Formats: sequence, structure tokens, C-alpha cells
Amino acid sequence: MQKIDQFDLTYVTIDSIAEGVGSSQISPLITLLSKDDMKINLISFEKTSPSNEMKDYFMSLGVTWNFQHFGRGGLFGGIERLIRLRREIPNSKVIHARSDIPAVGAINAHQGPVLWDVRSLWADQKVLINESLLNKTLYEPFRKLEGIAAQGSLGMSTLTSAVIPVLESRNVTLPSFRTVVPTAVNLQQFKSSPMITTGVRALFSGTYNSYYDMDLSFQFMQELGKIIDVETHWARPAESSTLQLNVGESKIFISKQSEMWRVIPDYSFGVSICRLDAGPSLSAAMPTKIAEFLACGRPVIVNKGLGDLDVFIEEFDAGVVLDGTKKNLVEGAMKLAHILKDSGTSERCRELAEKYFNMETGARKYINLYSQIISSAH
Repeated sequence: MQKIDQFDLTYVTIDSIAEGVGSSQISPLITLLSKDDMKINLISFEKTSPSNEMKDYFMSLGVTWNFQHFGRGGLFGGIERLIRLRREIPNSKVIHARSDIPAVGAINAHQGPVLWDVRSLWADQKVLINESLLNKTLYEPFRKLEGIAAQGSLGMSTLTSAVIPVLESRNVTLPSFRTVVPTAVNLQQFKSSPMITTGVRALFSGTYNSYYDMDLSFQFMQELGKIIDVETHWARPAESSTLQLNVGESKIFISKQSEMWRVIPDYSFGVSICRLDAGPSLSAAMPTKIAEFLACGRPVIVNKGLGDLDVFIEEFDAGVVLDGTKKNLVEGAMKLAHILKDSGTSERCRELAEKYFNMETGARKYINLYSQIISSAH
């Protein structure tokens, strides 16, 4: 790859642009950033060869897309990607590094000031999702990546305000320039619609790994079923290794993330309950599916302590927050039944999304942060 010409922005991710968060978060963001007349270089790691349509799309935006083969999984695969990242990052006015490994790679590349995009408490979440002995043993080395990112980056963005005190308590220093950009959605695509009137239907959407609490999800659906008739479906991604959620789903169908804007309006509410014992990592989490439900005008069921959602949901009365107690389950089911009958619910959910989960607002925040970083670096 040519490294002589300087880029205004290099965006680095180890996620695939073709699936999951790549298609829901990264591609729409790059589209918005490209409209600001920046010279953008995008580096991603793809598990399959990108389609010509996708290549042509980024080319039409004027974005240089340097896609790398993802390679093998596990520890050694991660080390290989880190080494490759260091070689591939070109000289840039600012490097937007999505998560810890890209941030460490960008810092070691010495090709421009780094924005550390804190997508999660990566080390904590990795161990929770895969509780193997190897991952537990590697927790401290994984945490060292966070320390390097915290010390070596000039700017920092987080998904939540709640995680900032956690990061401050476990790192000697943090970047001076900061912003909070929650998981965002394209509000032009995910449009609000009136509630369905043909019964109550619950939707579980996307991937549900061991970070999610399916037992608590089942308990809530059981409690809700005592009050109202509810049909439960799961829109399952084709790449999911899980075949059943065991939350009482009567229908499972394959759906791509790119199709969710069409799917969600056919449902009454969404469920995204993470583990209450997930520790500090909960403060950093903000699942994309939650923003998508809210943008479509649908209330959500979440767990206590999930990012800033306790505050957001209470502010707009846009769902139910579960703390795992029997009393809370009963009250939560009754509250949801009331919310679903409220004619103003869809509008309130949409207003929440417009205030906190607007991707255009997020793009403006990033551009302002880029400017601060570039000015400071010079």
C-alpha cells in the first residue's frame, strides 16, 4: 500500500465491514465522514472476500479501502493482525482506532496522533464471552493493551458516560480530548412507525452470546405471558453458532443486520438483557440492537447497569430495566403491558433515539474531536 501521501483520516478496525457491526456501524459512519471532504483511508479485516459492489461503493465515496484477510482466530491470529496493522497504517493527520488492538497497532505505527475508540472494556468482555482457562490466564496481558491505548492515544471516545470513571480508576492516565458517542443508527433508514395492532410480538434480534442472560430473558417472557398473550421470535444471523435461545421462541428466521430496519416495525418490543454479573464491562456496553429498536419506535427490555440505559429509559419511559429480583420481574411485566397500550410510546422511543443514538450527531462529534486532536498535535 502507498504510504507517501498523507491521509486526513485513517479508520482502523479488525471487524469485517461486510457483516454485523461493520455493516451497521462502520460503513454508515464512513459514508457520513466522507461527506466532510476528508481524504479517508479505511483498514478492515475481512473473513470473506468483499463483493465488487462494496468495493465500488467505497470507491464512489472517494475512500481508499485497504481490506486485509482476517486470518486465523485465537491469540496467535490476534498477534498477527496487530503486526500487520502496524505495517499497513499510512501517515495520517489522525488515526481513528476502533478498540484496543487497533489502538495499540496505531500507536506503534507512529504515523499520526491516535483516537482510541473504546468500544467495550475489551479484556473483561473477552473473558466473559469465552471463559476458557487460556482467556483467564491472558486477562492481565489483554488489560495491558488497554493501558497502552490509554497512555499513547491523544483522544478518546466511549459508548457511554458510565465507563469513564471505570477507565479513570484503572489507568494512570487517559487522553485529554474526549467525547461520548453511543452506538448509533441511521435514522433515515430506521424510521419510526406506529405500533402493530395484531397482537403483541417480542423480537430477539442478532447475535446472543454468553454475555447475554438468556435465563433472565426467559423468566421475563414467562412473567409477561401471565398477563398478556405474547408471541416470541428470533431474527437469527446466518453466522450465529447458536441455533436456539430457549426463551420460548415460537419462530426462528434468518435475517441479515442490513434487513433489520424492515423487520423491527412488525414487532411490539425488543429484548436485550445482558448478564448482571458481567462486572465493570457492563458500564461500557451499548448493543446496537437497542438503538435500532428505539429508532423504529419500539420499547426495549434491558438489564440494570447496562451503559447509560438506566438513565435514558427512565427519561423517556421507553422500556423496562430488570435487576433480576422476582418483584422486579413482576413489576417489569406489568409496566411493559402498560407501555404497549400507551399511544405515545412509539413517539417517546423515537425521541430517545433522536437525542442519543443519531449517527449524524455521532459523526459531527467525531469530526470535532479529530479537529481538536489535529490542532493539538501541531
